[in-house]
Amino acid sequence: MNKFGIIHLVLFFLLMLSYLFSSGQGDQVVTIKGETLTGTLKPLAFGPDKKIQVTGVDKKKTTVPLLQVKYYTFKGDTYRPVKGPQGYTFMKVVKDGYATLYAFQLENQTSYDGRFLVKKDGESTEIPNLSFKKIMTRFLNDCEEVSAKVENGMLSKKDLDVIIDEYNQCIEQRTQAREKAVATRVEAVKKINSWDVLEDKVKTYEAFEGKESALEMITEIKNKIARGEKVPNFLTSGLKSSVTQPDLQDALNSALKDLE
Repeated sequence: MNKFGIIHLVLFFLLMLSYLFSSGQGDQVVTIKGETLTGTLKPLAFGPDKKIQVTGVDKKKTTVPLLQVKYYTFKGDTYRPVKGPQGYTFMKVVKDGYATLYAFQLENQTSYDGRFLVKKDGESTEIPNLSFKKIMTRFLNDCEEVSAKVENGMLSKKDLDVIIDEYNQCIEQRTQAREKAVATRVEAVKKINSWDVLEDKVKTYEAFEGKESALEMITEIKNKIARGEKVPNFLTSGLKSSVTQPDLQDALNSALKDLE
């Protein structure tokens, strides 16, 4: 072999070593205690005693039982312990979200041909070959639009990816809407609190011209805040004109500031 042939062989050998080294760099086990173990992984996913064996760079082997694993990554895929049809086992993440699609090993098989769907609230179902429409319509009933598409045949088992994407998007939009509504209510309560303070001070204050009118305007402003409506300028201007007593100005200014 000439000199150039030897150089090419050495370069090829180095490239292979680099590939083998880098391909294993993403393999890791993260435990439920938050520990991260890296090295060469050997999933022991057969039988009732499932676990992961990790061989570190020092050749030391560590075995982590299934229920002590939060997740592990292996050859580019992520696996998690999931309670499936046959009890707890490692399942491969296919599509993550509020409803996560997993692949699992069917009984007496080594390939991950089974499909299992798990919601974040814990509800789960195996993706069936038979009665797909009936089972999935019921499983997805917290998003009526997607459930209806399955029930009327617009989406079938061959559209599983689309079903999961649309369902997760539906849940995400509803979650955001609820969070926005809660934030609006919290803000409204905060604003109304300062108007409650002003209202109490005006009620207990000695009689003055425009007192009843001021209380009516305060009530109207509170109602608009509670409904999420904009308070018109004529109401705040009218209130300022009615409440001129120095002892009430701090409470008035505080309430008005909360409208900004």
